[in-house]
Amino acid sequence: MRSLTPPRRRPSTGSDHCSDPVRQKLWSDWLQLTSLLKAVVGRVPAAWLSGSFLTDKPVPGDIDCLYIVDVDDVQAAMADAGRARVLDVIARNGVKSAFNLNVDSFVLEWCPASGAAGSAPPAYYQQRGYWDDLWVRYRDPDPRTESLPRRGFLEVTIDGYR
Repeated sequence: MRSLTPPRRRPSTGSDHCSDPVRQKLWSDWLQLTSLLKAVVGRVPAAWLSGSFLTDKPVPGDIDCLYIVDVDDVQAAMADAGRARVLDVIARNGVKSAFNLNVDSFVLEWCPASGAAGSAPPAYYQQRGYWDDLWVRYRDPDPRTESLPRRGFLEVTIDGYR
């Protein structure tokens, strides 16, 4: 399987990777899930997309997605039991079984901070770095080879960072 994106995060609409009926269906699933998440949290600044959807695999099984959601919007949603349940399913990769959508989904609580050192909690930087690093790698039995950036992922702006 070969990545169709250079080894880095790349801005995209995402829809430019819907080159066949399978990918068009996956994209439709992602759009449905994104609408549901927006109904729960209000605004979704962006999403990072990865996985076989962005490779030359003839029949990808799903889209891998990390939604970037403002921490204040997540906390507001968590204050309501119904919204919290839906958010939990989306944030913990339960979408396939709960909603029959072919998306592996997770949520990163975005903590806006200025400057390189920033004022966000260290856990935020750790989580953001984890996903950024994970999605430029391919699994390999050799840890040195696996640690090299060899694929890319997309950043799709939804409501924008504001």
